[in-house]
Amino acid sequence: MNAKCDRLSNLSEDLIIQILSFNDTKQAVRTSILSSRWRNIWKSIPHLDLSSEDFTKLNRFYEFTHDVSNVISSRNNDRDLSSVKLSVRGYNQTFVKTVVDYALSHNVQKMTIIWFDDRDIELPNSLFMSNSRSLKELTLIAPNRRWDQPKIKSSWDLPALTTLHLENVYLSNKTLDEHSGLFSKCLNLKNLTLSHCTISDHHILSHSKFSNLTPEKGLYSVATIVAPHLKNLTAIDCSGRLKIYTPELSSLMYKVPSYDTFFLNGVSCLEKVDFYMCPFEEDTYAVIEILQKFHNVKYLTLGLEVVELLSSMVDMLSDLSSPFSKLKSLKIYPMREEGDEEVNIPTELKNFLLGASPNATVSIYSREDVKALKDATSAKRIMAKLQVLLEREKINCEQGEAKQIDEGQLVEDEISHMRNCWTDMFVEINEERVKIDEILLMLDEIKELLKGLPISKRDGIQAQFSSLNAEAKNVMKLILDRLKVKSGGKVSAFVNML
Repeated sequence: MNAKCDRLSNLSEDLIIQILSFNDTKQAVRTSILSSRWRNIWKSIPHLDLSSEDFTKLNRFYEFTHDVSNVISSRNNDRDLSSVKLSVRGYNQTFVKTVVDYALSHNVQKMTIIWFDDRDIELPNSLFMSNSRSLKELTLIAPNRRWDQPKIKSSWDLPALTTLHLENVYLSNKTLDEHSGLFSKCLNLKNLTLSHCTISDHHILSHSKFSNLTPEKGLYSVATIVAPHLKNLTAIDCSGRLKIYTPELSSLMYKVPSYDTFFLNGVSCLEKVDFYMCPFEEDTYAVIEILQKFHNVKYLTLGLEVVELLSSMVDMLSDLSSPFSKLKSLKIYPMREEGDEEVNIPTELKNFLLGASPNATVSIYSREDVKALKDATSAKRIMAKLQVLLEREKINCEQGEAKQIDEGQLVEDEISHMRNCWTDMFVEINEERVKIDEILLMLDEIKELLKGLPISKRDGIQAQFSSLNAEAKNVMKLILDRLKVKSGGKVSAFVNML
């Protein structure tokens, strides 16, 4: 243990800061007990990751971090903040305002605020009207409740902002004049994602700098987006009628339930289109009409459901020439996993899609192919997440051994602190159990995903998983050993104090 303690003590300050950055702020602060050298290093971490729940049980924090104000005032104010993440449960406007104001005064570049319950939510006006010259990325995620979404109804003044992600909020410009807009003062806003958002009736969302726009799972009665320099548009599962004017659009992902949810004006520059729908028979004319607008497209992906509809209505295609004279690649890809497995494309439909570009490459994916690809991707994603978790726990295990030594040294001088450690023991036991449960759950998820894969797709992942599985077993053993050391040391220390 002495060797490991010395190894930790000899790490450079920059490396220690990088290690601590993997944890939220509460966990980073708690590592200050590792050694006297570590005591103040957390104050220089360029990230704040705070949850309002961290400040409900003060005995979980050490003396100098009893509330969020003390955490902030203890930071090294010579270090600017690169990012701030707030997780808020309940009505904690003071908590939000305190952190937001501090972050803005220290040139924060990226901010994320997440609310977790259905209590009243007030968006922080001090943020939107701050005229911040540093904030470039902002994410606001409210609870998913259609009946009472927090409202954005006044212009924001964030001139440096380039990327904005809004989730479960209500956008309205009823209080603005016709020359203003919600984001008109966000002069550099290029990337906008609206997820599960509601846009008020006849709302016009206009911005000259929009380059990437993603409305997904939104609710619009009639809304209009004017983006003269928009390059990439991703529209997913939108409800209502959304009109988009985009004369320079080059890439379109269109994935909506039916045709009349979407109206696109200005598609002459389109080169790449992913077009998914689950259309009804009465939508056939509309589908053909919108496909004919994509006459300059070079890379076209069609949902299998669109192909199935057109295949059943080939009489409408007999007298039509192919609009795709520049097509280089055609992919047919299912939007849904359920349905017929066999994919048959009639000659009339082939002529409509490929008649003007006979040399275009064609790739057809069955629903079985898509499920296998989806499962393989999920397995790889979970394995990557598990690998990060295991690496973090290896570091924590080394820290834990060093921490046990220092706690023993501090018993005589910090009896009150040791009493807090005794109280925390039961919390730590539960935390360790949760970590092991998380690892086991990930392993089970990966096993189930691999079980359903065809052998051709499973072989490449199986070897990686076997190695990861062995590593996970070793880390779980380290966690259990660490827990024995923690609990044993604390019991011994507490008995000595009595």
